[in-house]
Amino acid sequence: MTDLGRGLVAVAASALFACATTSSSVSDEARLDETGGKEAALGKKARDCGPDGVGDVVLLDARTGGPVTCQAVTLTREPMACAEGAECPSDVVFKGLSGPQGLVKLTGPVDKQRLLAAADGYGPSSLPNATVKPGALVELELAPADGFWLKVLDREGNFLPDVSISFRQGQDVIAQLRTNSLANVFFTQRQPFAGQPVDVVAEGFEPVIISSAADLGEDGHTLTLSR
Repeated sequence: MTDLGRGLVAVAASALFACATTSSSVSDEARLDETGGKEAALGKKARDCGPDGVGDVVLLDARTGGPVTCQAVTLTREPMACAEGAECPSDVVFKGLSGPQGLVKLTGPVDKQRLLAAADGYGPSSLPNATVKPGALVELELAPADGFWLKVLDREGNFLPDVSISFRQGQDVIAQLRTNSLANVFFTQRQPFAGQPVDVVAEGFEPVIISSAADLGEDGHTLTLSR
């Protein structure tokens, strides 16, 4: 996992205003009103974002690979023994806004538990077997709400970023994609592999055939390549 690391208005008054006419005086008031409006807007903007540089979990956008900044999000923890998607005992460990660098500070420990995130504009996202320790930054990817995505790994579970991959059904190329910095690829369709099997070809790796969701790992979003 990678560490991430990710500021404003001054108003000046001139001596010329001391000699201003009535017309200039109105202009001064307008300037003060404008300045006050800008300061209020800046203050609101600061309040609409979490603390800067404070946190032990960084939220990443699975599509872009960048931090999810100033986003309202709720994080909960639940036991790994509970099947994902089932009714599980859970605790909220964060509810609020992420910071300018995508950081959030949890209110409780997480020790080999499933960490789940809910945020507007994103689909259900989770990090299995998560352990949050002081001084160690944990990355949690927020999956897109629309379309379909795949995480591309090697046999050892390592991310495979910047890999060009071709997806074919018969003689038709349904997609030619390149993995991003988080080793993800995205399809606009919700079910890009419906119908006949899909041949997957990535330069430097053995071809793979996707016949069903069972070929995409336990989460249905993992593509494993072998050299």
